[in-house]
Amino acid sequence: MNVHANKFLYENTLSTGEIIKKIETPIDKLQAFTNILKNSDESDKTNLTIYIGDSVGNLLCLLEADIGIVIASGSSLRKIVTHFGVSFVPLFSALIKKQKEHVEGSAFGWKGLSGILLNAIF
Repeated sequence: MNVHANKFLYENTLSTGEIIKKIETPIDKLQAFTNILKNSDESDKTNLTIYIGDSVGNLLCLLEADIGIVIASGSSLRKIVTHFGVSFVPLFSALIKKQKEHVEGSAFGWKGLSGILLNAIF
């Protein structure tokens, strides 16, 4: 598993709580995510890309990933998502559905660019 994120600043072994921001704008995020996808092993189709975000600034990457998980549901994000025909599906029910498909022998796969974001907010 590869995880890519901004990093915390440390003094000795303790974090100061400050974040070293390498990626700040939505375009920076999309460019970094696209580079990660380009550098991934194309021959291994078992790997999924998952993007976790909380705002409009993450929307492009959320939609580009095989699985886009939203961890906040602000009104501006909901308005934009609705305007472009993207829907939110509760994370738990989506995972249960996929698990049932797998158990029942149906095709088990996630499709990127589906227009569906999984909502982790309860």
